Amino acid sequence: MPGWEGILIQFSFIGMGLGLALGLPAYLRRRWPEAFTPRVGDVVRTCLPWAAAVAAVVGLTWLYWAVGGTLGVAHPAERDAHEELLTGVGALWALAGSAAVWTLSRPRPTGVPHRLLLALGWLGSGSLFAWSGWKLPLTLFIALTHPTDVTLPENPAVAAALHLAAVVAGVGMLRSLVGSRPPAPAGTSPIPCTHNNWADTGREAR
Repeated sequence: MPGWEGILIQFSFIGMGLGLALGLPAYLRRRWPEAFTPRVGDVVRTCLPWAAAVAAVVGLTWLYWAVGGTLGVAHPAERDAHEELLTGVGALWALAGSAAVWTLSRPRPTGVPHRLLLALGWLGSGSLFAWSGWKLPLTLFIALTHPTDVTLPENPAVAAALHLAAVVAGVGMLRSLVGSRPPAPAGTSPIPCTHNNWADTGREAR
């Protein structure tokens, strides 16, 4: 491949990533504006966000692997600095998104700007879903076919379970962010965790 072609391909990926990162939140802002308006602590819930807890577990496990932990790693010699860096970046985004969603669910307001928490929650959710969304089928394929030229550093079952949890957590965190609502009027019940906020906001938007 000529050098200019490789540079062009890399910049095309960067442009596509920036376009999605800017365009999709702008669409959500128009589609569900109430998710972007309440202050921190305005959303009243009856339980803690499960997706944030799952993301925290995934992030802590990845962070443990990134700093050299070997529990759950079947072939430590296969790991290199590049692999550990990617794992560490994924761990940081998972933990940042988890902390943001957890803070947004608290009944008490904080000094952190609401839009900053939304941005961190959005990026953490997207990182979990996008990264593990393609790693999960690849991990399952390697675990089932056992190719001779590819060896996963991690235990395939552990890696697949973590990627599946990350995908689910990413979707759950996005639902929590989009489904956040202002406080209910006096005399009404708080928002339960099983409340279908997407359906309500869809009807309101229409």
